[in-house]
Amino acid sequence: MGSKTGRKTKRSRQNAADARLKDLGKLLARARQEVLARVRVLRKEEQEDAAELPADELDVARSLEDQETEAGLIERCEYQLKAIDAALSRLERGRYGICEKCKREIPVARLKAVPFAAYCIDCQEKRNERRRPGEGEIDEPSRHVWTPPEELKESVDE
Repeated sequence: MGSKTGRKTKRSRQNAADARLKDLGKLLARARQEVLARVRVLRKEEQEDAAELPADELDVARSLEDQETEAGLIERCEYQLKAIDAALSRLERGRYGICEKCKREIPVARLKAVPFAAYCIDCQEKRNERRRPGEGEIDEPSRHVWTPPEELKESVDE
């Protein structure tokens, strides 16, 4: 009788883990769509700024500043997209929501705040303390070559 109870408990834990992964997968998918939408908006604004003919030197300077700002924001969004794609890869391998350093579960509250988090708060704080500007190691998501998704190419064409 004890083994039946043990199997039920193990099964209920597995069901809870599966439900957690499913919910976290939805969270990642939503975050990815939001970033893609943001990139589309920024690229459209960038194209509009580039298309406008400046009237004088001040307008030229403002236009260039706007373009540089938008390019920086696009770069940041693409970095987030790369990190989200790495998190989706971890999800497929059953490693999403598990800290890359200590191997414990990352709290759902952290994943809701930073869906692509690869480290729990304690391990991330330790990583941040070690670093000084220009120092540190490459994050796991950045170690792999990343090909921008087709959705990014579509945003320019639209």
